[in-house]
Amino acid sequence: MMRNNSLSPAPSRGFTLIELLVVIGIMAVMLSVAAIGIQNIDKGQATVSGLSQTQALMDEARNLAIGRGTRARLCIHAESNEEDRYLRFFVVAYEEIEYDDSGEETGRRWRVASRGTFLPTGVYFHPTYSTQASNRVDGLGTFNSKDEAIRFPGDSRSTRNPNYYYYEFNAEGLCVAEGENDPGAAFVLARGVTRPGAQDPTVIGKDVAGFVIWRNGRTSPIRDTEFITN
Repeated sequence: MMRNNSLSPAPSRGFTLIELLVVIGIMAVMLSVAAIGIQNIDKGQATVSGLSQTQALMDEARNLAIGRGTRARLCIHAESNEEDRYLRFFVVAYEEIEYDDSGEETGRRWRVASRGTFLPTGVYFHPTYSTQASNRVDGLGTFNSKDEAIRFPGDSRSTRNPNYYYYEFNAEGLCVAEGENDPGAAFVLARGVTRPGAQDPTVIGKDVAGFVIWRNGRTSPIRDTEFITN
């Protein structure tokens, strides 16, 4: 009996070299686009992560002030000759009051209560934007600059007692610096790069974020970036 070969399936044709190269090229482009998207998400997340870190540190400083019945600060390193720490290394410190045997006050000094926290790479405290945002809210105070020596963990001898910015809480947990009338302040972070001699980081795009610290120490996010940058 003879087989009818006319019904046999035709052999499948494979990809040619050119077709394979085209497919590989398309896949490479798609992977590149995906990688860029992931990088942008990661960079945006760095600012959000830094903001969460800072809010936690604010809470830590406030709780420390209440718990010890004294002033406490969130201090931001502002010594520009230390590029790795400048505007991105934070410590919590409290004021220690010393007494003699008779109970008379003999002195005061600031003690660091934490090992220090770095913001994510490329994220910095922005002094000018923080001041501008503070000024846009009626009756809101602002952060302050170094007035008393605080030694940051890991500082070298040449930068002992560096310059710093700070947000202060009193013994009742209120966000107000001693001698200041206006409570609260705004706090702004930005993704960018620092330049030698520049007070503020150079912002990349409009990747900024911030929050307002009210008199009672609670925080509210700033959702409108135009409020910060304009």
